[in-house]
Amino acid sequence: MIESTPEKVQFVADACLSHLIAEPELLGHFMTETGTTPDELRSGDPESLANGLLEFFAQNESALLSMCANAKLTP
Repeated sequence: MIESTPEKVQFVADACLSHLIAEPELLGHFMTETGTTPDELRSGDPESLANGLLEFFAQNESALLSMCANAKLTP
């Protein structure tokens, strides 16, 4: 098993956010499902946002696989 560090978690969360920004429809789905506002995306708590992003992608396999392919990450 690969060891998780805060830096690795933030790297994956950043990849998730980048993917959402490139996919407006998916971004809207994320915001609706999680209740995240545009202000929270811009200046919310980074740890809370990272957790929300990871949870969202963990529950959406097709989005996860697409994000991993785009970010060249192994799911």
